[in-house]
Amino acid sequence: MIKAIQKRIKNNKGFTLVELIVVLAILGIIAAIAVPKFLDFQDDAAWKADIASAANIGKTAELAYANGDIDDTTTDILTELESKYLDNNQTTPQYGTNTFDVTITDGKAEIKYGSGGTVLYPNPPDDKPEKK
Repeated sequence: MIKAIQKRIKNNKGFTLVELIVVLAILGIIAAIAVPKFLDFQDDAAWKADIASAANIGKTAELAYANGDIDDTTTDILTELESKYLDNNQTTPQYGTNTFDVTITDGKAEIKYGSGGTVLYPNPPDDKPEKK
C-alpha cells in the first residue's frame, strides 16, 4: 500500500511550458477582444444616462415654468432647478462636456451639452456624438 502511494506521488504530472504558453495566448486574445467591447458598453451607458438626465431636467424645467418658479428671463435655470428640485448628480453629464445648457422658450425646455452642443432634449439624436 505504501509503495503504491509513493509510486503515485513520484508520477505527478503537471502542465508543460508549451501548454501554459498556449493557454496564456488564448486568454490574451480573449482579453484583446473583450476590453474594447466593455469600454464601448460603458460609453453607451453614459450616453443613455445623459439622455435620461436631460429628459428629467427638461420636464422639471417645464413644470417649474408652469408653476411660475422660473421664467424666460431666468439666467441660470439649472442652478434654480438644483436649489429646489434636482440633485447635483442629476445635473452633471456622464458622457459629454461637464455641463448641461438649459434654455426655456415659451414654456418649452431645450437641453444641450454646454453652449451650442448636441441637443439632448426634447429630441435626442439616434447616434451618440464624439466624446469631448
